[in-house]
Formats: sequence, C-alpha cells, structure tokens
Amino acid sequence: MRARTIEQEYLDFSRKSTVKVVQEYRRKYEAISEVLEANPRILNLAHEDFSKGLSKSEGGRRGYTSEQILRAVVVMFVEGDSYRDVVVRIENSEFFQGFVKLGNLPMMDYTFLCKAYGVLKQETWQSMNRALSGYALKEEKISEEKVRVDTTVYETNIHYPTDSSLLWDSFRTLARLMKQVPEEMMTVGLRHRFHVKKVKKLAHYISRNGGRKDKGVQKKVKRVYRELIDRVNWIIGVGGTAEMLLAGVSLKAIAVAAELKHYVPIVEKIIAQAESRVFKGEMVSSDKKVYSLFEEHTELLKRGKAGKPVEFGHKVLLAETGEKFILHYNALPKQQADTTLIEDTIKAHHKIFGKAPDVLAADKGFYESREQIRKLSDKIDTVSICKKGRRTGEEDRRESTEGFKAGQRFRAGIEGTISVLKRAFKLNRCLFKGFKNYATSLGCAVFCHNLVLLAGL
Repeated sequence: MRARTIEQEYLDFSRKSTVKVVQEYRRKYEAISEVLEANPRILNLAHEDFSKGLSKSEGGRRGYTSEQILRAVVVMFVEGDSYRDVVVRIENSEFFQGFVKLGNLPMMDYTFLCKAYGVLKQETWQSMNRALSGYALKEEKISEEKVRVDTTVYETNIHYPTDSSLLWDSFRTLARLMKQVPEEMMTVGLRHRFHVKKVKKLAHYISRNGGRKDKGVQKKVKRVYRELIDRVNWIIGVGGTAEMLLAGVSLKAIAVAAELKHYVPIVEKIIAQAESRVFKGEMVSSDKKVYSLFEEHTELLKRGKAGKPVEFGHKVLLAETGEKFILHYNALPKQQADTTLIEDTIKAHHKIFGKAPDVLAADKGFYESREQIRKLSDKIDTVSICKKGRRTGEEDRRESTEGFKAGQRFRAGIEGTISVLKRAFKLNRCLFKGFKNYATSLGCAVFCHNLVLLAGL
C-alpha cells in the first residue's frame, strides 16, 4: 500500500546561500511548501489517485510517498521542465530534495514520474484547485469584487496538417506497427513488403509541387495523389486483416492489434477527406476534419490573431480575480462561442464566494445582445463587455461611464496571465498525448500558477 506521506521528516543539512537572488528563489518554494502543508485535502485527493493507479504491492522495497510524487510534479510545472530535466534538477540539488522530502531516497526515475502523473485525473486537479480556492478565501488572499474572463488556444503538438502529410503519417505508422511483429505476421500468413521509401517519395513529391500552378505539374500531382491513396488503402486492408489475426498470437501481437484497431478508423477518415478535396473538389467542414493521426481530437480555430490566423488545439476558458488568482478554467473539447461561457464563470464565482461579482470584465467576443447585458446587469453592478459594431446612444453612454472604462482597464490584465501560463507553465503547446492528458495538464498548470501566486501574496 502506497504511503500518503513520511511519518518523520529528515533534518535539512543543505548549505545556506548568501546570494540574495538564491534566497528569494528558495523562499518561493518554502512558501509553496507552507501552502501545501496548510491544505491536507490537496494531498488526500492526489493520494487517492496514486493509490488506485500505481503499484499496490504490499512487499518489496519502500516506494515513494504520494507527497513526494506530487511535489515532484509541482517542481516540473513551476520550472517548465520535461520529465527527464526535472529528475536531473532534483537529483542534483539538496534544496529540491528537501522540498520534495526525499530524505535519503534517490530521485525517482522519469518513467515512474511519467506514469504517476498520468494517473492524476482531470477531475482531481479541479478538486485540488477548488481546495486551493477555499484556502485563499479563508486566508483573505483573494476577494470577490472583480472577475475577468478570456479565452485562449492551448495548441496540440502536431505538424501543419496537409492531406499528403496525413496520408504519409498513416502509411508509415501502420507499417511500423506491423513491422514490430514480423514473426507473428508470418505465422498468420501475412508476408508483405511495405515499400515505405517509395510511399515517402510520393508524399514528398506532392508537398514540393502541390503549390505550383503549371497545369502539367498539377496533373501529375493528381496522379501521384491517386497512387498514394491507393497505397494507403492497401495498407488499411492489410492492417484490418492483421488486427483480426494477431489477437491471441502473443502479448506483443495483442498490443499491436489494439493499436491497429485504434488507428485504422482514423486513417479511413483521412483518406475520405483527401479524396473529397483532391478528386471531387469538395471541402470538408472544419468540425468533421481530422488534423492529426496522433492527436485526432485536435480542432482548427480561426481567432483573427495577427501573425497566427489559424491555430490547432482547443479553446481554453480562464477566469480570475483581481489578485490574478484563477478561480475557474475549462478545456473545451468542442468549440463554443465565448458568449455561452459567461454563465459558467458566474456559477463558479458564486460557488466559491456565495455571491456574484460586483464587476465582470471581458472582451467584445463575449457580447451577445442587449438582452444578455440587461440580464447580467440584474445580478452584477458593472458589466464591462464592449458591444460589437455600431452603438446606440444608450450603449454609448453605458460604455462611457467611469466604471465601465475601469472594468476594461482591469480586463486587459488577464492577457498577462495568459502570457505567463504559456511562457512559464507549459501552456504554449501540449506535449501530452490525448485529450484526457491535455485537460489534465491545463488543470496542473493552473494549480501551479495559483500556488506560486499565493506563495507571493
């Protein structure tokens, strides 16, 4: 049974620094440690997931406690490290070993840390953030007067999706999986050569010449597209047969069959959208299109940002108080208009503080109608959301009040928080696979951001 925490801590024999910047750096982590110790519910929530998802052996060597694992994850996100880098950082620092409470244990391996992080559920991070909100309110470190809301895009880790690159990804992935079990493939009578290099040349020819306007070149590009799609269709047939025949041959073959079962339906969608565009001249709607074989949940978002007209990932909602404490967040699996997200924010605020805020500030993307503003104004004193397009005289007067202008100045502050999350807390691009881990990483980043914020208040 995994221990929640160590019963008796080790004495700290680490060398004290006389350098001012180092002292400030260490004070930050000491304050974070105090916040974590003042909130035992946070550790209890993490311990519940670790106990269910990690090893349950009663014997063997003494394992790492839930507290040690959680603190290692906090260091990883606060420092913006990868699994490997954070292991090296903690192992080479007596101070960090003290923060993680390792004592005389060596630092855990990065593979174990990866597995441990993966068992923490999205709902667990939400509960941990709520526990942190309750602590901040009890200690009077956050106030209920003002809340600001905005959305941003948390990108997934994919290359720019073109039809030829997705078809090439499909072929090489299915071929790679089946090459992992050559003996089992031969046992079930599947003796194939995949000619991966030939298919790669087809995809590269399209990527180099697809944008040329010469009619002769474009005709050849179409012929190459047909050959590429035929090759991918062929390997889908082989993969579908292998999926049925490999199950039960060996443990490795069972794992390969499971992956083939996952990828084949996605590859079929990729082929269908390529044929529709290239040969039928039909455009597939963005919400039905596949943008990545590996991150199939990815969406295309057009937000009109200068220098980045198109982004691939998901829209993320953030709402914070005047102290920059993020009281509500959400990773949206499907695109929603910003106007539909206001009510959830107000409900989250009411759940924490027991009342609606006095000031609600957001950009014009959250404006829906005068009726919306009127309903919000019945609950909130100042609704600082600019109207899109032309304004009536009444709307001009509403947006000319000092309270509205102050609300818009306050609203601009959330852009800084978004920038900090992207630069310092790993929210620029998601390096975790699958939407579940995508949403989990958002919750962890918000939790660590709030921890650092409370440590400095």
